[in-house]
Amino acid sequence: MLELQSKPTLKDTQPLSSDKICEMLLGRQSSYSKGFGWGHKSKARKTAGMSSSSTLYSQSTIELQLQAALDQAMQQIEEHIRNHNVLALEVERMRKFIEYISWAQQGSPHDPYSAIRIYVSIILKFLN
Repeated sequence: MLELQSKPTLKDTQPLSSDKICEMLLGRQSSYSKGFGWGHKSKARKTAGMSSSSTLYSQSTIELQLQAALDQAMQQIEEHIRNHNVLALEVERMRKFIEYISWAQQGSPHDPYSAIRIYVSIILKFLN
């Protein structure tokens, strides 16, 4: 092989490439030479590796974006649940307050200060 590489060709003075030497020695059997990586590679074959890696890259990028969106949505849901629980507690406190006010209004009509004492006790209860 080294001898053939060092000999100049008839057409030009460039030495033969290893692909040309393999072709001369083995003949033009494309399946054999391509099997060992010799010979010309088609454009589709050259870009196939690049397209699959870029596809994998874009898929992983999409997966990361989807995961980030999912995480953000989960955080928003948790925040809404916390807000809902706070509001539910506040509604329950208001319901009890209305219940106590209704009860206080039904107090003794003979004692004008009984309603005030009940209101004050209700307010103090809700402040604590």
